[in-house]
Amino acid sequence: MTVTNNAVIGMALKYIEANPQERDLLRSLIVLALHGPPIVTPTTTPAHVTCRVALVSVDGRVLHTRAGGRSWKLPGGHVDGADQSLLGAALRHLAAQAEVEANGLIPASVLPVDVTPHPVDAVPTRDEPEHVHYEATFLLRAADGALEQPTSRQSSRRWVSIADVRGKLGDKLRSEAARSRV
Repeated sequence: MTVTNNAVIGMALKYIEANPQERDLLRSLIVLALHGPPIVTPTTTPAHVTCRVALVSVDGRVLHTRAGGRSWKLPGGHVDGADQSLLGAALRHLAAQAEVEANGLIPASVLPVDVTPHPVDAVPTRDEPEHVHYEATFLLRAADGALEQPTSRQSSRRWVSIADVRGKLGDKLRSEAARSRV
């Protein structure tokens, strides 16, 4: 069973309840999910949901990956038809991109710590129009802070200080880190 529009709407409403100042950012997502085709399908336009993981180590570092010479970023990507949940999609991407399995990881919540719309440019060679990714970021903590080195040459990962994560997500991660120390 794939992730349904109703599941996305439920996540968005609970997220807004916890982050009322972001209500306007998610209004369009809710309307599209109420009235449109499957909102998690990568071909759905004008927008669809993607997932990623902010994996934070015990010493306050955040995992980034790089694939194919692209820039460093949090592991994540599109939801696939076999994914049972948005968190499950994020964990699948973490395993594929960073060779990190869910065992030994502690999710902060089943709800994302952040949901942010990101405009995506059109790719005419793939007949892909300009659209928006509603990126749901799930916060996970590494239980022991030490993960095994990846076994694949294609896996490229690095840890960056939580202080270096910019924007709204960085603010939320630092706030969560401060709360967890209390």
